[in-house]
Amino acid sequence: MQARSSRKLSLSYAIIVAILVAFAIVCIMPFWYVMVSSFSDPQLIKEGLFKLLPTGWSLEAYRVVFRDVRFFNGLRITVLRTVIGTALALSVQTMMAYALSKKIPGRRIFMKLVVVTILFNGGIIPTYLVVQSLYLVDTFFALILPMVFNPWNVVLLVSFFAAQPQSVSESAKLDGAGEFTIFLKLSVPLAVPAIATILLFIAVRHWNELMDGVIYINSSNLKPMQVYLIELVMRSTTNTMIEPTEQSLTAISIQTAVIFASCLPILAVYPFLQRFFVKGIMVGAVKG
Repeated sequence: MQARSSRKLSLSYAIIVAILVAFAIVCIMPFWYVMVSSFSDPQLIKEGLFKLLPTGWSLEAYRVVFRDVRFFNGLRITVLRTVIGTALALSVQTMMAYALSKKIPGRRIFMKLVVVTILFNGGIIPTYLVVQSLYLVDTFFALILPMVFNPWNVVLLVSFFAAQPQSVSESAKLDGAGEFTIFLKLSVPLAVPAIATILLFIAVRHWNELMDGVIYINSSNLKPMQVYLIELVMRSTTNTMIEPTEQSLTAISIQTAVIFASCLPILAVYPFLQRFFVKGIMVGAVKG
């Protein structure tokens, strides 16, 4: 009987592993296609001889992309908005979550308002009117300030701060520590897994955000990387980006080279934060 149950368990485990491996392959294949296409010979891609491994190794697409000033300008804006926007949003959301995790007057009302904003939002036009009334259109701050507050992140952090033992803060208060000292030196270090998880969410969202650059930004020197990628698709299909001597390059070669180059910075940061991801989600979900 025990052997039969263990056999069923091993079979179930094998099926689950097979499903997860298949799902991982499906997720990895688009990225692998982009990477291999960017390093393959553009002429072979044009002739339909592309394979799952680099075909006729070539860096010509990267040479063309790295000569384009607009690529580096978009990368600079994206890096700046990611660093500054992540730092500002993380500070605001962490402090707000810490305050809402305490028994303060009106806490229930504020928590209900936060939850309502998860379910409903103003929409594109009202948000644009707010940004316009604050004179943020066509400024760098239009890429940062509308994303400072994220209600879902706040709810997650509230649960995490509320799960911390009260004895720690009470002992600190007996030693004369103020609320800000307790928050900065005790609560934040204890909440590193959750904060690192939220940091990853915010940074990836800033890095991948497209619509705010399209809606709010008109100046070419303020357009982030994602807007550059959209414009690149239109330019490369008509070969307006490429010099006459480089007409052998295909649109796919240029597009995949830019996409892969723009993904590398965020991919380099992700492994350092991944170990906090599962712990931050699970521990923050203990209390609601």
